[in-house]
Amino acid sequence: MINKKEKKIGIITYHRAINYGAILQVYALYTKLKKMGAKPTILDYRNKRLEKLHSKKNLASCKTTKKIILYLLLHKNYNRKHYKFRKFLQEYLKLGVPVYSTDELEEHESEYDFFITGSDQVWNYEINGNDSAYFLNFVQDKSKKKSYAASFGLNSISQEYVDKIRNLLIDFEHILIREKQGAKIIKELLLKECSVVLDPTMLLTKEEWKSQLLQEELKSHEKEEYILVYAFGGYTYIKDLAINISNKTGYKILWLSTTYKINTTKIKYIRSAGPEDFVSLISNATYIVTNSFHGTAFSINFNKQFFTELLPESQGVNSRLEDILELFELQDRRILSSDPDIINNGIDYRSVNVKLENARNKSIFLLREAIFGTKR
Repeated sequence: MINKKEKKIGIITYHRAINYGAILQVYALYTKLKKMGAKPTILDYRNKRLEKLHSKKNLASCKTTKKIILYLLLHKNYNRKHYKFRKFLQEYLKLGVPVYSTDELEEHESEYDFFITGSDQVWNYEINGNDSAYFLNFVQDKSKKKSYAASFGLNSISQEYVDKIRNLLIDFEHILIREKQGAKIIKELLLKECSVVLDPTMLLTKEEWKSQLLQEELKSHEKEEYILVYAFGGYTYIKDLAINISNKTGYKILWLSTTYKINTTKIKYIRSAGPEDFVSLISNATYIVTNSFHGTAFSINFNKQFFTELLPESQGVNSRLEDILELFELQDRRILSSDPDIINNGIDYRSVNVKLENARNKSIFLLREAIFGTKR
């Protein structure tokens, strides 16, 4: 029998995405597995669609004046951010050799005792171009197939993909899912129950995050009280709510964004923040306004006064936001208008932290069980 401390685990996820949630969830899973005594490695798999989407921008490819202006306004900031993300990968994670296909992944199966796919929306075929590698199709030994906090990121599976996904998941040794909607999809596909666990970022306590990633010296924009906005496109009330809270409190607004679309002197853009900067900005914010799952998850973990707007129903991705708010009984944090009086209703984190600790302990137990067995 392989000794507990010798268990080698290959993790496949969206580690190269220039996205705070994507990189910090894999950091958290990697860190927790190391603390358990395992030897995790991030499979440096390069999905073609994701590589193109998250590639560094190139001035030489800008053939028109408009594209050159766009590069100077936006892409230079993006490239600075891109550099920080790639540096973070090299400094904090152990990466395998770069691989570009299922055939190459198959060549490395014997190097690992187990494989974990997750967290993040690894089973969202709309994001990864219907790439079966994230279902561990390259692993022949079914006892090696595990998932942790895997997410479909969708409310339902398109009928054309049902049979394929069922066949890919049917021989998984352990399936741990991130959302109740995902567990429902698994039940419909495989006619079996699976456990819902926390996103990996919540496996680490706020104290662990701070001790491992935060710099001791605050940046200038973090030395005064501020409202942090972390939002994707498609929001309705977020901008007006942030400005109204700013008017009510006198606090400045820091907006994590590479765009120049919102013209107001009340907003300071943070255009090229790296993963460590993100954690620091969350940690030091007074209020957080977001429509992001990980913006919400970090807000809860760091005991912040936050407000979350659901994305448009047409996107079909709200189940993860609804689940996390329901889990911690924080449905009243939903943004339904731009009324700044929402800040009068503060979160009492005593009961939230009890729920978080219980959910964290359960999730760690299930992860440990999947890797080391029930007798560990």
